[in-house]
Amino acid sequence: MSSIAYTTDQEMIEYHRLCGSRNVNFWRLSSRAGFTDFKPGDLLFFYAYGQSQRKKGLVGYAHYEGSYRLSLDEMWRRYRTANGYSSKAKLKEAIEGASRKGSVPDKMNCLSLKDCVYFSSPVFPEEAGLHINDRLESFTYLDKNDEAATVRILRLAEERGIDVWAESQTYEPDSIFALDEIRQQLRLIQARMPEEDRGERELARCRRLVKKLVVSGEYEPVRGSVCDVFRVTEGRVEITVPFVSGTADRMKRIRNILGKLLLYRITADEIGLRGGSPSFAIVTEEDDEEKEFLREAVRYVGL
Repeated sequence: MSSIAYTTDQEMIEYHRLCGSRNVNFWRLSSRAGFTDFKPGDLLFFYAYGQSQRKKGLVGYAHYEGSYRLSLDEMWRRYRTANGYSSKAKLKEAIEGASRKGSVPDKMNCLSLKDCVYFSSPVFPEEAGLHINDRLESFTYLDKNDEAATVRILRLAEERGIDVWAESQTYEPDSIFALDEIRQQLRLIQARMPEEDRGERELARCRRLVKKLVVSGEYEPVRGSVCDVFRVTEGRVEITVPFVSGTADRMKRIRNILGKLLLYRITADEIGLRGGSPSFAIVTEEDDEEKEFLREAVRYVGL
């Protein structure tokens, strides 16, 4: 899971913020290739001047959905005011002003973004231990050399407050922000976990177990993990891990899974997981006796 800081037009971001835009389109004149390590669900932070600020900072973020090559007409038909302008004429004028030739290209690179969150005031890169040039022309990866950078940015943003101008019954930026912070913290925890000693067949069995949970829509994968999932209930994180074993290695696998849960708990407490220490659940193949034994083992070691 990656995060980037993306140079963004101040007026366009202010338009989206005041309109309460949840899903938006960012257009790019550059014909260069897009991101090399950026996937749907990753976070794109808006790097722009804040209101009454003479210095650039991170003023919000959105979730990356995908990239498209679209003409001006196609952009307007698909996104309309989600392009950041109140009319097609104003959008055209902005593109012409940004183009060195003063004209509109046949096709432009478009970034489709969803679930925007706007900060009450900017988070400046140096506050999060980062250096981003004020003259950055395009984008830069935030966590390429620092896996905790995104978590620090979100914590600073939380201190400043989330702009709830756009909040409604169907769109609650505070809730989106809280879940994003948990996702990033779990990704950080997972990055600090040792690699698991599992073969492909065992991994396939584990994935089959958790697939049902993810398909239900109640759980989602822990980023960076091959098969752990989580959900948030009443503000607290519950991590569910699959357990499979053979007769010969059963006790070894039990020891491994209990050690894994203990590492989850220790690391979560170290970084200050939102909502406090996580709770745990173990999902097994159809064996009620195995399930009960593992539940008792988890309780016995205080997890």
